[in-house]
This record gives sequence, C-alpha cells and structure tokens, in this order.
Amino acid sequence: MVLLIGATGFLGPEVLKALLVKNYKVNCLVRPSSSRTALLGIAKSAGKNIDFSTGTLESGDSIITAIKKAKSVIYIVDLEYTHLLETFLKTAARAGLKRIIFISSTTVLIPLKSRIKSQKIKSENLIKKSGLDYTILRPSMIYGSEDDPNFSKMIKFIKDKGFFMTFGSGNNLIQPIYIEDVAGSVSSIINNKKTYKKTYNIAGKEPLKYNGMLGIVREKLKKRFRVVKLPLILSKLLISLYAGVSRNPLLTTDQIARMGVDKAYSYQKAREDFGFSPVSFEKGIEKLIKKLEAQN
Repeated sequence: MVLLIGATGFLGPEVLKALLVKNYKVNCLVRPSSSRTALLGIAKSAGKNIDFSTGTLESGDSIITAIKKAKSVIYIVDLEYTHLLETFLKTAARAGLKRIIFISSTTVLIPLKSRIKSQKIKSENLIKKSGLDYTILRPSMIYGSEDDPNFSKMIKFIKDKGFFMTFGSGNNLIQPIYIEDVAGSVSSIINNKKTYKKTYNIAGKEPLKYNGMLGIVREKLKKRFRVVKLPLILSKLLISLYAGVSRNPLLTTDQIARMGVDKAYSYQKAREDFGFSPVSFEKGIEKLIKKLEAQN
C-alpha cells in the first residue's frame, strides 16, 4: 500500500494517475474538509479502487494509523512548511516506516536569499538526518495542469488580454518540467533502491531563454500577442509600491528578482538511476494548450 499525502494539491492527482497505471494500491490522506470527488473520478477512469484516510499533519495521532498500513509514503506537501514535516517525521518514526519520497524544488538552488528557500533547505536537512530510506525529488517550475499557476495562467491571460508582460531582458534561462514527467518519476522510483538516500534535480528536456519560450507559446497558440517588457529595476520599484498598498499582492520583489536569474539544471543523475527522460517544452506546452481548449 502506498500512502499519498497531499493528494488533493496541485501535483497529487497526477501522481495518483501514475500510481494507478502501475497498479499500486493507493491510500489518500485527506483533511476532513477536503473534497474526494476529483480523486474518485481519477480512480473510476482508471478502473481502480482507492482508499482514503482522514487526518491532518497538525496532529501525528490523526495520521499514524494510515502510516502504519503503508509500505511506502509519497509526501507532496510543500517543504516550506517545516513544522508539518517535523510532525510527520516524528510520526513516521513512531510507526516504523522507512520508505518515503519527498517533493522539494530547485528553488533551493537559486543563488538568492529568500524565506521559502531557507525553509525548504531546512526541511531537506531534516529528511537527510531522519534515518529514513528517503528520496528527494527537486523539480523545476512545474506546468501542464489546467489550473497550474504558471503557464496555464499565462495562456489564459494572453487569450483574454492579447498581450503579456515580462520583467527584465528575457534572456535568462528557464527549464520548466511537464507535470506528467514529475508524476512519472515518483511512480518509477518507489521500489528502486538505487534512489534511496539520494536527492535528484529533475527539469524539462533542455533550458531555453525566456524570450524563446514566449516564441514557442506564440507558435503553439497560433495567436499574435504583444510582449510588454519592463526593466528589472523599475519592476522591483513598482512591485514594492504595489505590495505596500495591497493586502494580498500577486507578485513580490523576491519573485521579480528570480526572473533575472538563470534556472537551468542537469538531470544526469536521474537519467542514470531511473531513466528520467522528460518531454521538450514544445511538446509539453502543446499538450497543455489542448487541455485548456478542451475545457471551453
């Protein structure tokens, strides 16, 4: 039995699909208030049954029974929330669990200071000291879900407004990863002992310049749109002023700063140990556009 923690989040449903394709028996840990409809729909489409356990990472006692039943756990809760991870690790030790896969992020590799980066690094260090047979996967920016906050949001904005705004020169490198490649990596390493006590960076097939990415989006959308470019320094000033008057700003100065940094990563270790072979951005964004069109 595989226990999936974070099943109702952004990545969880896609991981569930990948697990069911490989005939794993899956138990999804959900909060009492969480909807199970989407997960049940995935199971029905796959012709499989799934189990549910109710609990919260705020309480180790509420999740220990589910952990005891599991042979392995997939932990998809954001490692920014170190206090939740600490509760989980203590409970896993009480339950005698050994095999766990964690999802981190290449955010920890970006050469800029941030609270989120610090928290994720702290969480990774706790995992490495836990004595578990862990594997940590660090995906780059994930896209490919109909409601992902990155490229789905971008495509919907372009279709609605007819333009897109960028910050900086657009010559920085990015290497986004298609969501199915992340989920496939998770399902392929559960019983792969070569991956125990290791950390892997996983990313798209190859890095590309941000401007080049926009060109591919334009080609696949078959829609002309204007790109408005703002210099980084001006962008930081404007976002700083905006954040000062907004209770819930959509962008922060830290996010703007990251847009000027190259985000390109080698996944050679993942290729060698579990055959990681991601799709190109061209293929991934084409799949996403078709998903979005099917919604309309």
